Amino acid sequence: MKAEAKYQALFESIDDGFCIVEVIFDRHDKAVDYRFLEVNPAFERQTGLTAARGRTMRELAPEHEDHWFEIYGRVARTGRSERFELPAAKLQRCYDVYASRFGAAEKRQVAILFKDITARKNAEEALREEARTLETLNQVGRTLAGELDLEKTVQAVTDAATELSGAKFGAFFYNVKNDAGESFMLYTLSGAPREAFAKFGMPRNTAVFAPTFEGQGMVRVDDITKDARYGKSAPHHGMPKGHLEVRSYLAAPVISRSGEVIGGLFFGHPQPGVFTERAERLLAGIAAQAAIAIDNARLYAESRRLVGELQEADRRKDEFIATLSHELRNPLAPLANSLELLNLTGASAEAAPIHEMMQRQVNHLVRLTDDLLEMSRVTRGAFELRRERVELAAVVRNALETSDPLIRSGGRRLELELPPEALWLDGDPVRLAQILANLLNNSAKYTAAGGRIELRARRDGKSALISVRDDGAGIAAEQLARVFDMFSRGERSSGLGIGLALARRLAEMHGGTISAASAGPGAGAEFTVRLPLAAQPVAKAGAAAAEAPPLAHKRVLVVDDNRDAADSLGMLLKFLGADVQVAHGGRDALEAFDRYRPAVVLLDIGMPEMDGYEVAREIRGRENGKRVPLVALTGWGQEEDHRRAREAGFDHHMIKPPDIAVLRSLLKGFQ
Repeated sequence: MKAEAKYQALFESIDDGFCIVEVIFDRHDKAVDYRFLEVNPAFERQTGLTAARGRTMRELAPEHEDHWFEIYGRVARTGRSERFELPAAKLQRCYDVYASRFGAAEKRQVAILFKDITARKNAEEALREEARTLETLNQVGRTLAGELDLEKTVQAVTDAATELSGAKFGAFFYNVKNDAGESFMLYTLSGAPREAFAKFGMPRNTAVFAPTFEGQGMVRVDDITKDARYGKSAPHHGMPKGHLEVRSYLAAPVISRSGEVIGGLFFGHPQPGVFTERAERLLAGIAAQAAIAIDNARLYAESRRLVGELQEADRRKDEFIATLSHELRNPLAPLANSLELLNLTGASAEAAPIHEMMQRQVNHLVRLTDDLLEMSRVTRGAFELRRERVELAAVVRNALETSDPLIRSGGRRLELELPPEALWLDGDPVRLAQILANLLNNSAKYTAAGGRIELRARRDGKSALISVRDDGAGIAAEQLARVFDMFSRGERSSGLGIGLALARRLAEMHGGTISAASAGPGAGAEFTVRLPLAAQPVAKAGAAAAEAPPLAHKRVLVVDDNRDAADSLGMLLKFLGADVQVAHGGRDALEAFDRYRPAVVLLDIGMPEMDGYEVAREIRGRENGKRVPLVALTGWGQEEDHRRAREAGFDHHMIKPPDIAVLRSLLKGFQ
């Protein structure tokens, strides 16, 4: 009796459900039901079934799944215990079960120890659902991350959210601004044709839509027609006639990083109770990703607009610089030609200083004009270096030839120190000299009369180090960082502020650097150029080239609608020994060409009625004009001008005013 009481106390104290059942088989030995012989007090808590003792499972739960009977029948027949987890759908529970045969085989009884694990299974399923939701959102995010087109972005958002939420149709109403800054609303649809909304206009800030358009939060309603907010707004007081039927309603605001409500996502279904908490979570995630994607698309569109504006501004700047350069060159050409002619014919002792002053100022204007055009070409990447092996000492000499008149004009002293060894550079000798000349000219501008300028060059490892130092005006500390900027105009700046910017860019194109240093105003300044050294070239045998034939009696046709430029150049060439004919327009040029039969034509481009390109094509179309050298002598010097000149048939392209030595050498070369 004590053992039985002890067994009964243990049986009743077990927290898990426990029962002993007798499995019922049909005549084919198939388990079809089981009867409860014993149940413990926890049985009712674990199953929700009452008064089970003596009754069968079919009586207590008529639609209980057959697999339960099959498992217990198998345990009763074989005697092999089984442990398993299974849902009991009709009981709306899930169980962890251990079943073993009880007593003799012929009794076909089974002892069952089980535990309700529904809460755990629901939590696991919730975690799995959350993982699926996150993966879905990640997929949407990956799709949106690569899309920068606003219309494609909002369509992708609407399509994804409609599909994932289970909606019948969805819409995204969003705000945009036009170029004038005016705000208006657009929309995109999914699951419905545009005709379905076209006749209803944009949604208003009604009681139903206000929470979304004002960014208050998510709205999920099982049946919108029964919601207290529904039907409160005129004129329709509900859905207008012909509107897509909506019962289940789900909406989310799309809010940018800045807090601006970009728009709203709206989803509907004709059946009630369609949208779940998971759909709401998905939509919240998609709305957040949509806001980021739309922000990115807007930023991308804005950046493209700004890039377009900058490109247009840059184009206009280049066009302005080219036009300005051309307009400056036209009056400079006759001035330079006339001064050259005066220098060649000789001047009185009294007039010589005036001529020298005029020559310096004209050269200065020419240099400023060249800098303008070249800086424009450099910044556009349309500038090419003509590289060759060149000795640093030769570069310095060429730079000094350019800058020496300006340095010495104010009684300034130049101290020069070059290395005893030959230092070789791989670069464009003209542009390398231009770097140093710009630095020397800059020092000359800011060094008072009687001041000192030093140019020192030396080897520094694998680099050539060239410094230009002066004891002039100096540079304030706050201006040092901007001294190489285009059009920089600090206390030390005058002119256009191009020379130093061009020098730095040319140095960088040669793989070098330029730096500036100064102790402050009045303490002078030092500019240091570092350029990579090249290997010493192998000496080549051979004599110098034979001298070109003289210019005497060479027949030259000069064509320019600017009479001063044409006539002054004609006079200069005649003084140099050429036979010259001058024409002042395109038609006159063609007549002169046929009559005069020149050996070479110097032809302006920008002429009215018939420009130089047309004249060149006309000449090339003549049998006697196919081999005559054509030289474009023009104020237009952009890459596009060079290209058009080549296409029109020109052999050479020179910028006004031409370097007379270069022009003379060119003309000598034509047979």
